[in-house]
Amino acid sequence: MTERIGSPQTKPRLSVVIPTYNRAARLQSCLEALVRGFPADAEVIVVNDGGDRDSFPDLSPFEETLHLSVIHDSHGGPACARNIGLRNAAGEVVAFTDDDCLPLPNWLERLAAAVRLDPPEAAGGRTLNGLPGNTFATAAQLILDMGERDQRRRSYGPAFYPSNNIAFPTAALRTIGGFDESFRTSEDRELCRRWQRAGFGLVKAPDAVISHAPDMTLRKFWRKYVSYGSGAARFHGSSDDGWRRESAAFHRRVPALAWAEMAEQRIEQRASVSAALLLWEFANLTGYLQGKWSGRR
Repeated sequence: MTERIGSPQTKPRLSVVIPTYNRAARLQSCLEALVRGFPADAEVIVVNDGGDRDSFPDLSPFEETLHLSVIHDSHGGPACARNIGLRNAAGEVVAFTDDDCLPLPNWLERLAAAVRLDPPEAAGGRTLNGLPGNTFATAAQLILDMGERDQRRRSYGPAFYPSNNIAFPTAALRTIGGFDESFRTSEDRELCRRWQRAGFGLVKAPDAVISHAPDMTLRKFWRKYVSYGSGAARFHGSSDDGWRRESAAFHRRVPALAWAEMAEQRIEQRASVSAALLLWEFANLTGYLQGKWSGRR
């Protein structure tokens, strides 16, 4: 069910889609951050992915500034929620972020400025760690930064950008079918691969910045990367191209990449984050093997 809280005076040029699931406080913080420097010709679409309706927050304070729409749907997962937002987006450019992210001022305009409509070109922004005192959040950010550093060595451009900071030409994204809803993780990798196979471009928008503040504990860190490993198995199993070899090569380069990224950290922090990286590799491998086994069955 779609509930339009606010309505823009003119047709929006830009749309932002935010999937959410039972994280009321984080969602409100995300919207409060979006208000700063939000373009007058843009809209926000929040998709409640099967979360509790009774505890869903009152978002009416954002109706005028964000031209807000709220869509309540069954729990289909983040890819499904993003596709619902995509179908309802009125802007010619659609951007995606998550409810545990805090966009910095002018994030949307800077991200959208890097998008091209013809020929279609998507853009990914830059993500910062919003919880620098949390070892597992720091390790999660390091994993992202290592991937970015590794992608910069590629002569043929970036492989993918995370779905919490990316924007597409709306019409072109609809043409290729949006996100693959059979993926619960690695859906951004699968989409960017399909996007590039369609002959479309993918570029970096380094000044489009969000702060990511995940609720990260040891257990959540483990479960997150087991899930990511399982998604990676499905991702690699869905194609016979060179992505599997690229991924294996990346993991072989992890020690050197991690050393380069942690060069300025204190020794104590390096030790704790290094331990978390070892846990990440083990969790990722565990999930990957589970995904391979499940695929064979």
